[in-house]
Amino acid sequence: MLTVRRIAVIRPAFALAMTAALVASAGAAANDPDKGIVFDSAYETRSAESLSGLLAMKLANLAEIDPDHPLASNRATQTLSMFGREDLIASSSKNFAATHCAALMPMADVLDEIARRARQTSIVIVNESHERSEGRGFTAMLAARLRPLGYDALALEALQNDPPTTPKQYRAPFVRQPNLPYFDDDDGFYLGEAAFGRMGRRAKALGYRLVSYEANPNDGLPSGATLAQRTAVREEEQAANLAAFLKEHPGTKLLVHVGYQHVLEVPRADGSKWMAALLKQKTGIDPLTISQTDCRGGGEADRLAVLPADQPPGSFDLVVDHPPARFERGRPVWREKAGDRPVSVPAALRPSVGWRVIEARPLDEPATSVPMDRVAIRPKEDVALMLPPGRYRLRAIDVTWSNPKAVRSTR
Repeated sequence: MLTVRRIAVIRPAFALAMTAALVASAGAAANDPDKGIVFDSAYETRSAESLSGLLAMKLANLAEIDPDHPLASNRATQTLSMFGREDLIASSSKNFAATHCAALMPMADVLDEIARRARQTSIVIVNESHERSEGRGFTAMLAARLRPLGYDALALEALQNDPPTTPKQYRAPFVRQPNLPYFDDDDGFYLGEAAFGRMGRRAKALGYRLVSYEANPNDGLPSGATLAQRTAVREEEQAANLAAFLKEHPGTKLLVHVGYQHVLEVPRADGSKWMAALLKQKTGIDPLTISQTDCRGGGEADRLAVLPADQPPGSFDLVVDHPPARFERGRPVWREKAGDRPVSVPAALRPSVGWRVIEARPLDEPATSVPMDRVAIRPKEDVALMLPPGRYRLRAIDVTWSNPKAVRSTR
């Protein structure tokens, strides 16, 4: 850790252009030894403009969101969730609204039932909402349950899938350095969210092989292609990539984590097929398909639910119904149930204006790793960092709202 002179926390205009500076800590108030969490005594601060890669792209999206009226932006929901602020979108996002699904097996342990059925196949496909991180935490638990059953490959739609002609030195870090115990921020756009990063850490620790399979957006598309045409090409290429991987690695048992409807294993009413249905067709393997996006808020614990009536019969094999989303100090309660502990952001790092992103990494990790937690905060907010016990180095990133002179919406 570099050592520099103490600087003021209140930022004049020139400080936002800094590329890197270290701020002396406020002392013991930064630590919470009773929870087993200790912060290093110096903090790095950066401006969003000084960063590059996929993280810079996400910070640019955050910069478009008015801190005072965050939901005024049409693209705010996924961005706010990616920066740990599901609490700001939960009341307006359909991905958090209760669905009142009937319980399928009220007394069954969800992971036990999935494991029982997973023994009967070699492919398990589970989906997520891109706005609700709890699904990633569930898949991390599922990966741990399936590993003793021989599941040894984890395919993530969110992993960067460079064209095969890309020289290795320019490919994603998980390809160049497969033994890293963490995801790098350039491994994939969505992977920078903390729960996604935790899933990667757990999968790597369990010995899973990571598989990227996303389609190249330009493959096979005619000029002026319709949304239906683009979707069909994407689903076909995703399934073909996974089928090719399985053919090249006989005996592999595959866990696939997808977004939303890619988990559908039956054709839609118009005859079109999503990835799971195409993978089943190409491999002859009947996958165990699990939806986490169709039922919400049915009880106080995870449970299995009846397939909703608006889904065609056979759409998925199992539907997981997660409890209502709850938040304390701006963070989802499921994180604490999973072992994280809430700890205050040191006073020296709380912003005086606009957005500031706070990151916490283990001391021995570089600034390119997906941190153990990453959360966007605003002035006067009591938003906690959510961390397991350990020693951490903190970094703050100042994000300047890109349109401060605009008339702000009051929505």
